[in-house]
Amino acid sequence: MKKNGSVPYTKGSSLLNVSQDYELALAANEQVLELKNWFSSQQQILTWGGPNLVYPVADDDFITILRAPHLNSYCVTDSAKHLLAFGQYYLRLDRYHLGRLAVNPHYRNQGIGKILIAGLLEKAVKNSKPREASLFVFKDNIAALHCYQNMGFREETYPEVMPENMPNCVYMVLR
Repeated sequence: MKKNGSVPYTKGSSLLNVSQDYELALAANEQVLELKNWFSSQQQILTWGGPNLVYPVADDDFITILRAPHLNSYCVTDSAKHLLAFGQYYLRLDRYHLGRLAVNPHYRNQGIGKILIAGLLEKAVKNSKPREASLFVFKDNIAALHCYQNMGFREETYPEVMPENMPNCVYMVLR
């Protein structure tokens, strides 16, 4: 653990074997705004961020939505401090719920999503009791579905009424 509370990931890490140094740290506003540029349409922003986001979205509104008090927002950077991924977690139905997971389009299919998820889970379990995690993913997001399945997430029936704005989503749980 680095002095600033960030979690470093290096080759031989207990979570993942990666070939480059990565760091998971709380997301700064500048990184949140850089993240905003990864989306170029209403469909992209809706798929990633949910119904509270519209495209285009003003910088202040984007930051306000992503900085809601119940959300823990983190980013993965490389040794050159390039923003590689972003994700959030919060408590939902007595599980750590991962949300708004995104990998920089220039760094996809390189295992960064797994690094992000492993880091978020490591941070989450240090903060309180639940030992299970959950997330939603759109059925047509095949790359994300495979990533989550490879990490041990399994599709389950959502224990409440499925949110109205998520008819094409799968609910997945990691036990």
